[in-house]
Amino acid sequence: MAFWAGWAALLALAFLARVGNWRQVFLEGGVELVPTDSYYYVRYALLQQHAFPFFHRFDPYISFPSGAFIIWPPLHTWLVALFLALGPADPERAAAWVGPGLALVELGLLTLLARRWLGGGVALGALALMALVPSAVASGALGNADHHVHEQTLSALAALLLGRALAQGSPGWGAAAGVALGLGRMFTTTSFTLVPGMAAAIPLAALLVRNTPRAAASRVGLAAGVGLALAQGMAVAWFGTLSSLAYYDISLFQPLFGLGLFSAGAGVAAFLEHRRHWPLPLLLAALCALPLVPEVSRAFGHLAHQDPLLTIVSESIPLWRDRTFARQLLGALCLLLPLGLGAAAVRAWRERDVLMATLVAATLPLIGASLLQARFTQPLLGSGALLTSAGLGWALRQATPRIRHVSYALLGLVGLSFLASVLPARRAAAPTDEGLIRSTLAWMRTHTPPPSPAWDTQVPPAYGVVAYFNLGHLLALWAERPAVATPFSQVPEHVQANLAATEVLSAPDDATASAQAQALSARYVLLIPIEYFLGKLKVPPRDTVHDWLLEHAGMAQGPRPASAHFRLIHESAEARPGKPGLPYARLFEHVPGAVLRGRCAPGVPVSARLELMTPRGTPLHYTPQTTADAQGTFSLRVAYPTEGDPAASDIRAAAPYQVTCEGGGGTASVPEAAVREGTVLGLDK
Repeated sequence: MAFWAGWAALLALAFLARVGNWRQVFLEGGVELVPTDSYYYVRYALLQQHAFPFFHRFDPYISFPSGAFIIWPPLHTWLVALFLALGPADPERAAAWVGPGLALVELGLLTLLARRWLGGGVALGALALMALVPSAVASGALGNADHHVHEQTLSALAALLLGRALAQGSPGWGAAAGVALGLGRMFTTTSFTLVPGMAAAIPLAALLVRNTPRAAASRVGLAAGVGLALAQGMAVAWFGTLSSLAYYDISLFQPLFGLGLFSAGAGVAAFLEHRRHWPLPLLLAALCALPLVPEVSRAFGHLAHQDPLLTIVSESIPLWRDRTFARQLLGALCLLLPLGLGAAAVRAWRERDVLMATLVAATLPLIGASLLQARFTQPLLGSGALLTSAGLGWALRQATPRIRHVSYALLGLVGLSFLASVLPARRAAAPTDEGLIRSTLAWMRTHTPPPSPAWDTQVPPAYGVVAYFNLGHLLALWAERPAVATPFSQVPEHVQANLAATEVLSAPDDATASAQAQALSARYVLLIPIEYFLGKLKVPPRDTVHDWLLEHAGMAQGPRPASAHFRLIHESAEARPGKPGLPYARLFEHVPGAVLRGRCAPGVPVSARLELMTPRGTPLHYTPQTTADAQGTFSLRVAYPTEGDPAASDIRAAAPYQVTCEGGGGTASVPEAAVREGTVLGLDK
């Protein structure tokens, strides 16, 4: 009875911790999900609703113009689609419950399995950690629809299954562990990172029990490798690309990687068990490894931040370098985990406890990976919570009564720090970037021509939108427009598109930016305040087209002439934080520009003037300039029409162009079509 009361109480605390941010998610008149992957999960899940029972991974609205195959896990996407189906009237509100819903179900079931094999006390201790450690709370928080919610569960489940298999010498349980790891790629993208630790547990178990009748670790290792390869192979055949070995994709990399590592572990274990066939698993491992060398090298490169996006996101921060961030993610687990690891290692060696040795082997590589990149704290919390609870529980049982009582008191004090996760978060004092940009993206959806049916992935879109990469998922969902740059990384299509967008935004002048945008078939450029460019961290935005367009709307500024190719069509109603006189966002249409042609005195400067007015009541003075040639002919390219389409632009011209020059000049009326088609026009007479 005590177990069930503790189980229910801890699950209740886990729920309260995960919905404590409700004031930041459920706002007046709308919902704000945890940025930014959760927003794309809404689009991706809606796409799969249209495709069901098939699964369409290609999305032309991501990494335009090539489009991209999305590497996110299919079964988690279907789970998100199920939540959306339960609340079709408001998909984002339904998606907000994905994290808490999945986290509670998985934590509850995992604890029951841990109780069966490790005991009720260890199971509740592990549940307390997985329920309240800040990083675990964040992965399953209200508003978070991302797949990271599964990682701690998968890590703990695989370690339990493999540890049970090794403890009993059961190839059947070994195969079950392999299947769990193989299917893990259907729920999260990083499941393959669990395999090295699990494979290392095979020879470790053989070392511990090599002289006992339980010496069957080599058979368990082979069974785990085969189970993983079969489960993963079927998943690749159904959802993935059989011709690919890309480590980040649903490809043959995962089954070969898993089979190779488990075969290597089985080979070493067979040697320790004095089995004559020990070279055969090692030969199989070598055969699996040979085609994977380039991909493993690429994976280590990404681990070392050789991807432009991975160098700046918080998930990639090395915890060994930022101890404050480590404490924010793990809390008191930073103290408890090393103690639990030491105690578990001693117990595994003294008692030849194979299950404990498996937890140690599974956790150690994840500790190292987390020190290199914070993203690995999610799987670390799974096996790490079991290890910490089991290790400290055993150490306390070995202690004298006085030490035990003092230790319980200290653990109680440490546990109180985790209760901070249950405290409700305050409503954000300032609007978020997502809140500031949403109305602009809604305007885009209704006032710009659709490039293709937004939910038909078979039709290539006619144009794309260049914006800062963090807006990519929002563009695809809220504006229903293709994004060049997105928060996706690692895949070559994503990396190339992100850098291509940076080339436009960081261009030094109007002509260069226009040429880059034309090469991308980008019709619109959306700008918000930024601090750096992806892939060009040392280029200050203030010296580029980005800040010129954002701050000065492309008007003439000092030596920089007025833009001939980027036409302001919308400004956000939301003001820029810290600069109430300026809009938060500006949207430009990339156009060839109409050409005004006329005659003046040879070689004299020619200037045109057009008075523009924005919906915010801000006047803009558009003054493009050129110089007449030796024959007195001039051609002046202009980006704004005087007879614009009210549905296509919020910016209004007060009167025709006034063209002035020595020996000529006049007025010019420019239709909307002339600006978009590059038409040559004469001056009005």
